[in-house]
Amino acid sequence: MDIAKPVSTPLCASTPLNLQGGSALDNPIEYRTLVGSLQYLALTRPDVSFSVTKLSQFMHQPTYDHWSAAKRVLRYLAGTANKGIFLRRDNKLNLHAFSDADWARNKDDYTSTSAHIVFLGQHPVSWSSKKLKGVARSSTKVEYRSVATTA
Repeated sequence: MDIAKPVSTPLCASTPLNLQGGSALDNPIEYRTLVGSLQYLALTRPDVSFSVTKLSQFMHQPTYDHWSAAKRVLRYLAGTANKGIFLRRDNKLNLHAFSDADWARNKDDYTSTSAHIVFLGQHPVSWSSKKLKGVARSSTKVEYRSVATTA
């Protein structure tokens, strides 16, 4: 991965990940180890939070497509090594938050994903991206659940 070409996004939007994506990995322990390390890194990098959440949904039976997606996250991280959380003394520290959710976008089980990010000034201080349990009957319900977890 030292000579890998950096990419501008952590996941490829044109290739959705699902349970039946490709053939099973010969050694799934490598995938699980990599995604576990990415989960730890996502604590300080909100830009990879959604990607890591998505990749962790395939820990029980990873495929070569999932492995390629995990390596793409590494290529993204290689190109954005200078990004992180930096607090400056001269900024105003107003607290504001954003939340969003998608409704039944996961085609494997029709569950939704909820995400939020909280800023102190211009700096992210809390964020989350989670697959919601159960199937929601409306997009409004999913959005309200997302707002409630943000508060």
